[in-house]
Amino acid sequence: MKRTISLVMAVLIVISSGSSIFAAKVTRPDITAAGAMVYCQNTGEIVYSKNSQKKLEPFSVTKLMTVLLAVQNLPLDKEVTVSAEAASQRESSINLKEGEVLTVEDLIYGALLPSGNDAAYALGEAVSGDMETFVSLMNKTAKNIGCKRTHFTNPSGMQAKRHYTTASDMMEIIKVALSNDIIRKAAGSTKYTIEKTNKSKKRVLHTHINFLKDKDSGVYAGKTGYWDDYNCSIALGYKKDGLSLFIIVLGDTVKQRTKDVKKLIQYATAKVEGYKVIGSGKENGNVRIKHGAKTSVTAYTAETGYAYLPKEASTKLVTTKTVMRSDVEAPVKAGTVVGTYQIYVADELVNEVDLVITEDIEQGWFPSYLGISNFATIIICVVVVLLLTLFLSIAIAKARYRRRKKMLKKQRIMEIAMEEMRREQERKERDWRF
Repeated sequence: MKRTISLVMAVLIVISSGSSIFAAKVTRPDITAAGAMVYCQNTGEIVYSKNSQKKLEPFSVTKLMTVLLAVQNLPLDKEVTVSAEAASQRESSINLKEGEVLTVEDLIYGALLPSGNDAAYALGEAVSGDMETFVSLMNKTAKNIGCKRTHFTNPSGMQAKRHYTTASDMMEIIKVALSNDIIRKAAGSTKYTIEKTNKSKKRVLHTHINFLKDKDSGVYAGKTGYWDDYNCSIALGYKKDGLSLFIIVLGDTVKQRTKDVKKLIQYATAKVEGYKVIGSGKENGNVRIKHGAKTSVTAYTAETGYAYLPKEASTKLVTTKTVMRSDVEAPVKAGTVVGTYQIYVADELVNEVDLVITEDIEQGWFPSYLGISNFATIIICVVVVLLLTLFLSIAIAKARYRRRKKMLKKQRIMEIAMEEMRREQERKERDWRF
């Protein structure tokens, strides 16, 4: 009977082990895009690749190269006068007018958010003076950053025979472009306002990237490309739970583009193994609360913190650091972010987890301005009262003791006097007998 039970248990263990292995296997997604690539910045690996060397039209994703050259060569506040050629660019535009004056920053947002071809053209002219020179600079820069099968003929991505790239080459471009703070901010904005100019009223620009409107999507910046419903592209930067990805999709349809991106993100997050550094809701130090009923409150992690390591890398490379805010002032509500739990891999910051408080903290009494909580104030008051009571009791006892001692002294003097009188009387009586 024991042997039978042992055999059954062994079989169950094998089955359960097999189930976990199969459950861990990640199925490669089937996407519509003609070419695609997903790169993990944490591990330095290509997570997904489909026809990565196939020459395809990037369309407006081209503008990432255009704005890259703009920020490398022009100050943001430089004023640019729009030429007739820039104002006449067809398809997508921000309706620039010949002779209109805008800043380089305005044109960068105009090229990235609503994908203005006129804005891109104006930037190209501002960088190089003429379009032929600028296109030459685009191709030279592409080659310099490692693009081997890319050729540009215009700054906007307008369809042309010799305007092409590959998913692999565009990956190199987005890596460089989104490493720039200015581009990353612009390409991650959902809205931008161009104030009234000498030729136009105020413009409000909106992004074409729906992922940016969803705070939980993980997408922090990017650029769409569109020619028609059957010719689309997109390049995105993604970061969530410490996992950093770059995603390129070329030769897709407008209907499938979003679905393909979601499939690739789901695949990458499942395929790249994360090391769990800290769980959600874990205590992680105390934060000082200025003028609070409580002046020190425990902070907790708002979510699970992961680190993504290169293959064969040791978890010993992972270090952490807790950074608390110094400006938290009562009253504060539960859920307020009061610090960050920073995760490093080989001294490089790879993830930050918010630290929050889980209780409401009201404004404290006057002593809170000295860093003393309400509870501590009560304790101090109780102790002071007890000490005063003790001191008073001791003082009263001493006073009573002194009075009693004085009375006893008087009584003793009286007794001595009486005794002396008695003795004197006795002496007189003896004298009378003789």
